[in-house]
Amino acid sequence: MNVERPMESIRLAGARMLMWLFWLNVPALMLIGWWLKAPDAEVGALAAALLALLPTHMVRRRDISGPARMTLAVTSVAIPALYVFLLRGHGWQMDMHMGFFAALAAQTVLLDRRALLVAAGVTALHHLILNYSYPAWVFASEGDLPRVLVHALIVVIQTLMLWWIVTLLTQTIRLQTEERQRSEGLRKEADAAKERAEVALAELERAQTIATRQRAIEEAARRAEEAGERRRLVADALEARLGAVVGDLGQLAGQLSASKQWLFDLLDRTTQRSAELRKAHARADGDVRAVAQDTEKLALSINGVGGSASHTRDNALRGAMATRALTPEVDMLSATVDSASSIVALISQIAAQSRTLSLNAGIEAARSGSEVRGFAVVASEMKSLAAQTAEATRQIDIYLQDIRRAADSVSGAIDVATQSADTIDRSTAGIVDDVAEQIRATGEIAAATEEMARHIAEAASQAEALSLALAEAQSAMGETDAAATALSSRSQELQETVRNVLEELRAA
Repeated sequence: MNVERPMESIRLAGARMLMWLFWLNVPALMLIGWWLKAPDAEVGALAAALLALLPTHMVRRRDISGPARMTLAVTSVAIPALYVFLLRGHGWQMDMHMGFFAALAAQTVLLDRRALLVAAGVTALHHLILNYSYPAWVFASEGDLPRVLVHALIVVIQTLMLWWIVTLLTQTIRLQTEERQRSEGLRKEADAAKERAEVALAELERAQTIATRQRAIEEAARRAEEAGERRRLVADALEARLGAVVGDLGQLAGQLSASKQWLFDLLDRTTQRSAELRKAHARADGDVRAVAQDTEKLALSINGVGGSASHTRDNALRGAMATRALTPEVDMLSATVDSASSIVALISQIAAQSRTLSLNAGIEAARSGSEVRGFAVVASEMKSLAAQTAEATRQIDIYLQDIRRAADSVSGAIDVATQSADTIDRSTAGIVDDVAEQIRATGEIAAATEEMARHIAEAASQAEALSLALAEAQSAMGETDAAATALSSRSQELQETVRNVLEELRAA
């Protein structure tokens, strides 16, 4: 902004005001002249109109240059001179001199010290020239130079004061303009800084948006990686635990297979000994029936019976020991099945936790939006795998229940076999005692023949019971064999299922 522009605006407004004052004085001079019946009323009004024409032309052209301001100053002083001229010889002529001071003061609106000097100079020249040429046009009496000098002094003083006022106003306006220019510059700089700040803020918001999206992508990737790592850890843990369980089941199946063959051999031998025992009972029965005929052969027969009874007792003791040795193996099988059930329960818990984790992951993926849709698919696959794992563990638990029932059956059969072996042991012990008694009481053979026959009948009954027990033991061993085969098959199926589940879990 130009520093002179505000001053030009003020000068233009002042010039317009002076122009309107000039034209207002035209009818005023006419009215005063008519009121005073002055003969020059029309001349004064016409002169005022002619004086106002040039300033009016300049103002309408917005010309407030230095010459235009000088013209306005001269016209401002000429108007009071017309009033003094029109009121010559009247008592108010001297009062009209106040118009010069008013005209001089009106020049302040032009903010031009030169205009003040021109107005003051024209006023002084008017008084000085007319004081000698036409004194009546200035003063009511004749020319009076001292009065002119007094008026001139007053004009000088007023001009000096107005000079100071105009100078102060000019400086003030210029300072205000400069301040306004500085304010405008600061405002423009502030607007530019604001625009730059808005641009920077928009860039920052875009950068924050991009950073937020990047953090969301990184967070989703990190969660996916953590989920994959957790799946791998779960798969490794399942592989370690289930591998141990499957290994134990396979080892147990092998032990059952080995024990099965040994038990079958033992049962075959016991069956053979039972057949021999029945034959011995038959021979003893024949000897008892022939005791009356051959007493001497009785002792030999009794000795044979005693030897057979001792041998049978030894065999029965070995069978009982073998059967009792099988009991810890069956108990170990039951304990292993219980351990496997605990591991299966652990797998079920892990599957439930995996299902919970997949549900939480699905909820988190749904909350994060479309940017982690792949992670939601992974969570769904984890949920499906958890369901498959739960179904596999349920089938494994069913297989283990079958193994447990088979083990319980084998344990019951072993208890029956043990009781039978104990019975045989007691029976053979009684036979040995009886044989010893018969040897010591050979002389009382006749009296003890009935007792011997009774004992032989009991031994035959016990031998028959032993045969039945051996048959039951063979049936139980058959069931044990089927259970061992089923356990081996189930362990292989379990191993295959676990391997498939772990492969799917790692691939998810």
